[in-house]
Amino acid sequence: MLRVGKIPFLNLLPIFRALETGFPVEYVRFVSGHPSDLNRKLRAGELDISPSSSIEYGKHPERYLLCPDVSISSRSKVMSVLLFSHRPVGELPMDPIAVTRSSDTSVVLLEILLREFLGKRNRTVRTDLPPGEALRIHPAYLAIGDEAIQAGLTGIADHVTDLGEWWNRETGTPFVFALWIVSRDSLRERGALLHRFARTLIAAKRIAREEIGREDSAIPGPDWIPREFLSEYWRNLSYDLSGEIEGLERFFRLAAKIGRIPAPPPLRFLDIE
Repeated sequence: MLRVGKIPFLNLLPIFRALETGFPVEYVRFVSGHPSDLNRKLRAGELDISPSSSIEYGKHPERYLLCPDVSISSRSKVMSVLLFSHRPVGELPMDPIAVTRSSDTSVVLLEILLREFLGKRNRTVRTDLPPGEALRIHPAYLAIGDEAIQAGLTGIADHVTDLGEWWNRETGTPFVFALWIVSRDSLRERGALLHRFARTLIAAKRIAREEIGREDSAIPGPDWIPREFLSEYWRNLSYDLSGEIEGLERFFRLAAKIGRIPAPPPLRFLDIE
């Protein structure tokens, strides 16, 4: 069996729906977890391939290969990586900023945006507190995924900063939040299955994009999210990895500049031909 990570967030729902309903994946065991959980499992050899944080590849490029042509990216606003704050982000005090434990890449992205474009060096502190409680203690809270969407829809803070939109405004490039990362060790043991799944994943991406583009899309969503929001949300996402590479490489350069990775890593891809 091929062990495949599965993020239970709405951003990947179209991909996994296409995978599980449109293709024979009887050789796959999906392992659900938040991005930081899947990063740890991939690093520990408990997964063969996973949609994992971009920064995980940046930290350990010698352990991994990238599945070509697939990512979770935004070309402008992402709508699910949000900084909630009592003041505009440029007026935040130097107190520590609370961040979700679920994310790795978005925390580094926040640090880059604060340091490089605002000259701020706020520490970040991970917390399990719900967004509203975190904001009673800290000047700002970084949420991702469905938690960020729900907090944004309920209006828990006076100011909401979309990190994908902020990055694009400053750099003019897309931002790659997650990559489909392959364990090199698994390639030696399950190479045929990995190549099969990678080709299936690329095909599923195309089906997901076609479904998202349909006005009568049948992709289900939770009742608490308006259908119009969901449609806009999925259309703002990119599952490609072509022009997005420019933003990924810039992110790695800046992550190295602030000391979050040793050096910008070379991008090495799984050969699926």
